[in-house]
Amino acid sequence: MFEFRDRLGHRETLRPMPGDRVETLLLRHNIPPASVLTQRGEQPVSDAHVIDPDADYVCALIEGYDIGAIRGALDQLAGGDAADSAYAFRRLTFSETGTLDVESAGMDIEEVADMVEAKILDTCREYNLIREGDAVVLGLSGGVDSSSLLLAFDALRPYLPKFRMATATFEDEDQKHSETLQHAIDLANRLGFDHQIVPLSIAQEIFHLKVPLRDVMPALMKTSDSHNVMYIEHHATRRALEVFAERNNLNRIAWGLHTTDLLAGLLNSFATGYHIGNLPVRPIGRVDYIYPLCFVPKRELHLYHFQRTGRLARHAFPNDWEIHPKDRNFYYYLADRLQAIWPGLETMLVPAHNWRIKRQPALTYEQCENCGSTVLHQPWSSVKSDECDACTVFRKHGFIEE
Repeated sequence: MFEFRDRLGHRETLRPMPGDRVETLLLRHNIPPASVLTQRGEQPVSDAHVIDPDADYVCALIEGYDIGAIRGALDQLAGGDAADSAYAFRRLTFSETGTLDVESAGMDIEEVADMVEAKILDTCREYNLIREGDAVVLGLSGGVDSSSLLLAFDALRPYLPKFRMATATFEDEDQKHSETLQHAIDLANRLGFDHQIVPLSIAQEIFHLKVPLRDVMPALMKTSDSHNVMYIEHHATRRALEVFAERNNLNRIAWGLHTTDLLAGLLNSFATGYHIGNLPVRPIGRVDYIYPLCFVPKRELHLYHFQRTGRLARHAFPNDWEIHPKDRNFYYYLADRLQAIWPGLETMLVPAHNWRIKRQPALTYEQCENCGSTVLHQPWSSVKSDECDACTVFRKHGFIEE
């Protein structure tokens, strides 16, 4: 027998499955292993202990919270009428009096699509992402995130202030064979949005590189800075789109970053002390970045794309630097796990992050003297204040024209 006891005197018999470890059984019943002490007879056992079905165990809560109320709320989240639905919508929030409020419902694909558009519209209105007369460029990779955002903007045009929108795709070295690029072009044309390719040569121009960026990236993968290559590629893409926006009189850049993208960034900031700006609108240099998918999880985007296009999104095989570094992978993994435990946590963490920024000393931005990008100053960084991280790495390995 495996008996769980809380600190209020409640007892419950948990039934292990063959081969269960202690932590497996506890997690299946929404009990954090770190919150208990488990004994077999008088002998404590670890979370990794394989449960003997013929032995007696006592698992006692050593924390002081009301685990019964929490487990009850999580059981409500897992219940409902979602078993035969395309999507289980779940959200756990706090009331003003500190109670746990739970929402759980099954949704068909049409309902999911309507909900996604409603979330995007609410986000645009609440945070003033689209203003009268704005000129917006959407970074359109052709993947599910940016494609879904473009579809949503098209559907929501009658409900938003009048604005001008263009779409742009940073040139890919494999673009001639890229299904996602062709999807981006076809989608923009079908919806009537202007679409342009931002040439790869613009990165060589902006960063004053001796050779094209397509040659720099794999070369950097063979250096001690291989773990920085993914961040450098993202920075180069952003900077290229900023220059494109400036040259075409576009004042806002819309990115298809979704809930997990932004939560992973917040976790990185919390864990490392790295400063990040406001969400879901962030002024950087001469343009403002906007993230209309801030409160839309990835799975909802996939269902939205499927409902609106009739096809599931296809994923390209990642290149070497897209799966490194592993700490970034872990932040994404943890962000997804947290959404499973606490669905809807982004509705609290994002506003809390913005309030924290308002109450702390003003963020300081600096301009890179090489590429011209505006970067947020990190007080603890060893990087020269007149140069961004990417240019520092480029210069370190001899890729910048002096």
